[in-house]
Amino acid sequence: MRTRVGSAALFCVMAAIFLVELATGAVRNDARLLRLGALPDSGEIGHEYWRLITFGFSHWDLTHLLLNSVLLLILGPIVERRAGTAWLLLVFLTASMASGAGILFKHQLWPSQGVSLGASGGLFGLLGAALVLAFRVPSQTKFGRMRLIIVLAVGLTYSFFPGVSMIGHIIGLIVGTAMAFLIPRATARPVVADA
Repeated sequence: MRTRVGSAALFCVMAAIFLVELATGAVRNDARLLRLGALPDSGEIGHEYWRLITFGFSHWDLTHLLLNSVLLLILGPIVERRAGTAWLLLVFLTASMASGAGILFKHQLWPSQGVSLGASGGLFGLLGAALVLAFRVPSQTKFGRMRLIIVLAVGLTYSFFPGVSMIGHIIGLIVGTAMAFLIPRATARPVVADA
């Protein structure tokens, strides 16, 4: 049975937080997004370490949420079917927090105005994990692996756009890739197709 409970849960949390952003007028508003848990680009969070979790579920606007939702729709079910819901959530949260820590470190060295937020660090973690799992536990078709390589190429290209956190994407990708090697082979299972 193909389960997508974890993927659906991640989407629901992101959507619910975006509804809170809409209700509080925080969409595209740095000051209000900071109150809701974004990372300040000044690099200063005091002792508010919870921001390393909350920033990954907040989004700048509807387009940002939709792009990340499409990425989740592509990657979440692949990781979840091959490794299980617990691994999906663990990879996403760990990669997202590591991504936030990298972004925070960068902004401590080079502070700027604005905020950092979004699920892409965690999603790049899922991309790294999906790539490892797709080659470690191959499916019956090459389509799934080819699709992941295309997503990687498009994602890395998009990382060069202004306002997009290259460091957050790269750290998420590295963490997710490394974590995929920790998934026991007994847990990782082949699937007929990655759709």
